[in-house]
Amino acid sequence: MYTERMAAAAEDWEVVRVRVQKCEGSLQPEFRSFAVDPQITSFEVLQHILIRAFDLSGKKNFVISYLSPEKPSQEVYLSLQSDWDLDVAFSSLSKAQLQLKVDIKPSEDSPLLEDWDIISPKDVIGSDLLTPEKRSFTASAHPLTQSIISQVGRTISKVQQVLSWSSSEEAVKPFKPPLSDAEFHTYLNHEGQLCRPEELRLRIYHGGVEPALRKVVWRYLLNVYPDGLTGQERMDYIKRKTREYERLKGEWAERASPDDLEFVSGMVLKDVLRTDRTHPYYAGSEDSPHLMALHDLLITYALTHPRVSYCQGMSDIASPILAVMDHEGQAYICFCGIMKRLEANFQMDGEVMAVKFRHLKLLLQRTDPEFYAYLLARGADDLFFCYRWLLLELKREFAFEDALRLLEVAWSSLPPDPPETEVELTGAPLAPADASEGGASRHRHMVRPARELTAAAEGAAEGRWRGREGQSPRPPAKQSSFGDFQSHRSGREDGEEEEERRQEEEEEAEPLLQPPCLRSLGVKKSASAPALNPSADGRSPSPDGEAEAEAGGPPPATRRAPPSAPAPLPPPQEFGRGNPFALFLCLAVLLEHRDHIVRSQMDYNELAMHFDRLVRRQNLNRVLHRAKALFADYLQSEVWDSEAGDEAAAESPASS
Repeated sequence: MYTERMAAAAEDWEVVRVRVQKCEGSLQPEFRSFAVDPQITSFEVLQHILIRAFDLSGKKNFVISYLSPEKPSQEVYLSLQSDWDLDVAFSSLSKAQLQLKVDIKPSEDSPLLEDWDIISPKDVIGSDLLTPEKRSFTASAHPLTQSIISQVGRTISKVQQVLSWSSSEEAVKPFKPPLSDAEFHTYLNHEGQLCRPEELRLRIYHGGVEPALRKVVWRYLLNVYPDGLTGQERMDYIKRKTREYERLKGEWAERASPDDLEFVSGMVLKDVLRTDRTHPYYAGSEDSPHLMALHDLLITYALTHPRVSYCQGMSDIASPILAVMDHEGQAYICFCGIMKRLEANFQMDGEVMAVKFRHLKLLLQRTDPEFYAYLLARGADDLFFCYRWLLLELKREFAFEDALRLLEVAWSSLPPDPPETEVELTGAPLAPADASEGGASRHRHMVRPARELTAAAEGAAEGRWRGREGQSPRPPAKQSSFGDFQSHRSGREDGEEEEERRQEEEEEAEPLLQPPCLRSLGVKKSASAPALNPSADGRSPSPDGEAEAEAGGPPPATRRAPPSAPAPLPPPQEFGRGNPFALFLCLAVLLEHRDHIVRSQMDYNELAMHFDRLVRRQNLNRVLHRAKALFADYLQSEVWDSEAGDEAAAESPASS
């Protein structure tokens, strides 16, 4: 097995000899030799060594490949583009010697861009070349899915090839540059109407948007405009909706009592003062106009959408939109557009998040069963440490500017969904049963934090741990990837109080988001919390336990045993609750760190802490590259033509 080979390589070789051949056009090849420690040599370090060895000085684009040890006589070189590739190269050696080739490419032929396309030109085929079965699925798919399928054509490899990145060099090509203003206008007719929305989204999916153009294009991606508006009609529309926002903002006192308004404002302000403060747009004093605009935007949404109200994490969704729009009213309009799709993430029943957990777990199980078995053996197969990723669609995992690119690419993977008439800036009123409780109880029910366990649950937890000799009566709960540990305390000494104050100060510096079973979402406790609470054996059951039982999955008592045949993946319309690419982004992040996790033998809490340390530090290019390759393979999967695929589509939750 792969991990076993890696372990064997690590034990056998403390040093690997490297011989490199540099090829540049018709010039005579050059050779260099050196030795490296495979335990500490990363792909980035190897790049720097090669730059120094051949005096490249970063002025030329070069491609690295390694000689396959399986077919040395045929001199088959495999692409080496990441730490994953380098680990595979080291682990597959039969002796401590690695042969590399560096191909120098003219910069004008192979520009260094921000990302990489996954489709080889020879593999791109039109939809008219698809088989009849493929055409049948394509015809029934969303328009954007049709566009992606027609451009993807035949994928570069099967899942194992995608994971090992063992495809040939020609399997990838430089990614397209960001969409420019001049190119954007080619998608508009002479009246300014958007005439090719699916093609526009596909273009953004392959290259993103120039920063100066985001203010315009994001309104399309967030489904703000009704279909068919001319340029002048769009301007009038935005002006009218902005005036509507100002009116709603002036109605705070009419929509909430003074106590409720003060409470909601306090909760929102607490999060706003901790959201993206290192970015220049939100830096400075606490009463800066940008922070106050974000604060007012979120309060207006909470009061005009009483069934959703405000939950911790919404500030992370609104923050990049406001920074791009640089206008409070327009940002609110866009925020309402995206919350139409994301508000279900914050519902108290937890249903949508449970579905996303189930689908992500199924995706990992089918893509990398060995890694899934590792997580299963360590009680981490519930993937709770991915909760923040799913809730915020990975916004917080990348540096702010990288997050903007990630978000627009992810949004463009979804089919257009413009409002029939106009985007709604208010939500449905409270149900009669909730409204009858009165205004104060209504708002506090929606937004009051619930951070403490019930007395019975706390006593049970304390009792289980008091019986262990030498153990402190503060068992750490499972840590989702959102912050430091939460402990149950029955009493506090002076040292414990000091430690608690220190933790609270750290918490103030960064909002902590955890599944409802571990920590309230800052201001609202999910009704699904009992289903997610740790079981008697110390493990937290999967949020999809009941759903698995209903679907014929393993019962709770036996679910630790990996199933022999994972269920087929749902179709794109339902996978990830209608956002399949977000799941592949999460999968890509997991696989980027897979080998390090396995080598370090991390348990659940170590996993959570590992990803906490990587907040805003994930590598955007590698994650997008890997996610797009996996997504392309999924879209071309034969499951759509099988009876199993039809059954999966029928049994999958609705994507509403």
